[in-house]
Amino acid sequence: MRNRLADPRRQHVIGAVSQLVDGIARQDGWTIARRSTGQLLDQLLSRSGDPAFTYRSGSYSLGVDGAPVAVVEDDDTAVVLGGVRSSTARDPIPVAAVLVASTAAPRTWLVASLDIATAVDNDFQRAIQQGRFSETIDADIIARHSPLDRRAAAIDWDDPTVVLRKSSNGTTTVADALSELAEWDQRAWTWIADECPTFGGLYLRARHPELVRQY
Repeated sequence: MRNRLADPRRQHVIGAVSQLVDGIARQDGWTIARRSTGQLLDQLLSRSGDPAFTYRSGSYSLGVDGAPVAVVEDDDTAVVLGGVRSSTARDPIPVAAVLVASTAAPRTWLVASLDIATAVDNDFQRAIQQGRFSETIDADIIARHSPLDRRAAAIDWDDPTVVLRKSSNGTTTVADALSELAEWDQRAWTWIADECPTFGGLYLRARHPELVRQY
């Protein structure tokens, strides 16, 4: 029996929706700006989060559960139908995501809607039909809502003595964060800024906002 979800294209679009949902739950403006487009991008950055998507007890991430239905059309438009289980709803929250492919290389998927009400809206459908989603417009939206990561922007990265973390293992300063970042190849910067595995990711979010739409 064929497993349709084994198709990398379907895995990619499902992953994009799950990552966006997780970013909404975390109120992570960087993740939202990197993975959504158009009116949805503006709405999500304006309210900084959707209270429908909140973490379940013991959950480390949030995303589309189970085996969602994913359809990829001509590598230009995709649809993901599924549900998200969160702490505020007894039943899964339905997700009807419509995605459009970016125009800049390397191409990636951007989520244009997450709910059925938007998906069936005539104006939205016309925008999908006519390809009216623009990364130039997205850039203006992102600039209007910047900084995307207020925690990163609040750190004085010019002062190497600023303490970023104190723990039983010692103290981490801005100097430590920048020294660690210097050990990475710059080709990894987009990933570091996106995932923030180290404090260097916060530095990149604060000082290199152009990375948000580099893939």
